Amino acid sequence: MMQPVVTALRRHYGDEATLDLVCLSRCQPAAELLSGLNQVHVVQRGTGEIVDALRSRKFDYLLDFHRTVRSRSLGRSLNILTFAVDKQAWQRWLLIRGWRTQPVTGFIERCFAALTPFSIKVPPANVYGPEAWGKLNVDKDIAPDVRGSIVVSLGSSQPGKHLSDEIVIGVIEEARTFKTKVFLVGGNDEKGRAEHFAAEYSHVYSYAGIWNLSQTAGAISQAHAIVTGDSVTMHIGAATGSPLAAIWGCTRPSLGLDAWRAHPASINLLPNMEAPNRPCSKHGSSCRKTSSTDPFDGQRCSQMVRPENLRQWLRDCLNHT
Repeated sequence: MMQPVVTALRRHYGDEATLDLVCLSRCQPAAELLSGLNQVHVVQRGTGEIVDALRSRKFDYLLDFHRTVRSRSLGRSLNILTFAVDKQAWQRWLLIRGWRTQPVTGFIERCFAALTPFSIKVPPANVYGPEAWGKLNVDKDIAPDVRGSIVVSLGSSQPGKHLSDEIVIGVIEEARTFKTKVFLVGGNDEKGRAEHFAAEYSHVYSYAGIWNLSQTAGAISQAHAIVTGDSVTMHIGAATGSPLAAIWGCTRPSLGLDAWRAHPASINLLPNMEAPNRPCSKHGSSCRKTSSTDPFDGQRCSQMVRPENLRQWLRDCLNHT
């Protein structure tokens, strides 16, 4: 989600500016997708590991888009002027408690708001995908050819963000009608499930636990449609400009982390319930409908999204192939 900001900064200041990114080691694969950076500084445990390296590069500003104890400590250590994003933590907490119904402002819009003193231009409202985001560094040298296929991202590290079997099978059956390949992606935890679907259907291919993030992003950039939960693949889909169906569960778009400037044909599909804007938790770790730790518990929000609207959306997308 830093790519739009990096792109806008680079367009504003040109190639002579030094623009580095600091991230935790677990975020490094995502950071490597970003174009327009000079260097990525990886933190294993604490920002003290990189302070000397950053001081040697003589930065003028720190742009703090994480606003944690760790990032605030970095600003003090570098003793440079810091501009921080408004995390809207209080507003998001009120949403989770059900004491607020109005969605919070999107995260990327808040990032641009933090750049107001620099007169950075926000991309026009009518542009989407790479025109708004800039280009990601993706690996398109993958086999077999995925161009014109449907890419389905099965899950996430959080239990409240896994696609239900009903959703996945709905995609597979619609794709079969149109003689379209389906590529299943995800981490090692989704590998067994993906292989099960691939064994059942000849037009389904499992690359969960096989493709790295750059390869997955390359597949998404070439696909005709993306079906994903609230995860990194949703944001990659928005960045690459592919039509996107985002399946929401225990999190909601109201938290301000929905797909920014996605393809105009993209849709959000939410669970059928009385309070569509109310999330269960910030990251999908818990569900107010069940205390079960099973991601596929039938009462969990992510398992309550009905596939009918998704199947109609896929038909519309594939009819325009």
